[in-house]
Amino acid sequence: MPARSSAATLVGAHAGAAAFLAQSVARHGGAERWRRWRLTLAPTELTGLLPRLKGVGHTFDLPATAEIEPARARAVFHDYPEPGSSGLYEAGRVALGGDALVEHRSTFRGARKWRRWSPLDALYFFGYALTHYHALPFTLADAELRAWDARRRILTVAFPPSVHTHCAVQSVHFDDSGLIVRHDYVAEIVGGWARGAHFWREYQDVEGFPVATHRRVLARLGRLAVPLVALDARLAVSAVAFE
Repeated sequence: MPARSSAATLVGAHAGAAAFLAQSVARHGGAERWRRWRLTLAPTELTGLLPRLKGVGHTFDLPATAEIEPARARAVFHDYPEPGSSGLYEAGRVALGGDALVEHRSTFRGARKWRRWSPLDALYFFGYALTHYHALPFTLADAELRAWDARRRILTVAFPPSVHTHCAVQSVHFDDSGLIVRHDYVAEIVGGWARGAHFWREYQDVEGFPVATHRRVLARLGRLAVPLVALDARLAVSAVAFE
């Protein structure tokens, strides 16, 4: 049986979950270096049902590169939405070119979730997704613990409203070494039906940090991943730096 705790208990206060999470943090490169980490990725391919429905290649294009500072929840998309321009995501706010940063999540309410995405919409979605993925497992200790299944190595947490991510409650699956292999969530800005099982694949060692360069999201029924590809992204690491 999984060890359970009240929603008010932080992961770091649960002995079993905290011990395994410490192992995972070390496996992913260590928290001290991660706080100074800046990673630049080049998206080489983006396919699947969600990008197709939302307009990739039509209403928005992929950036040439995305420079990510996960500890600051900051990402810069270069040559986006067109060559010579850039888009900035910073802790939930977005801006194109020299525009002022604005809050954007509230625009995905009600029927507006069904719209095709503009460059600003895609900047918000991929900005929070990329910064949050690369903040795991380092930020999990401060999340609220919902369940810890030590046998299956599945940690379920609730993130506070201040964290811009797919949804509050998410489950992270690890292998024996602590490496993240799967991540379950609901992409709320798409809709309550957008339940994903996100598989982290083709890790590349980058200065001691394992970086998943293939991210495949399958539709999910409960815990069961079904063979419907919601999103499939391939990324190339183009640079890494420490501040």
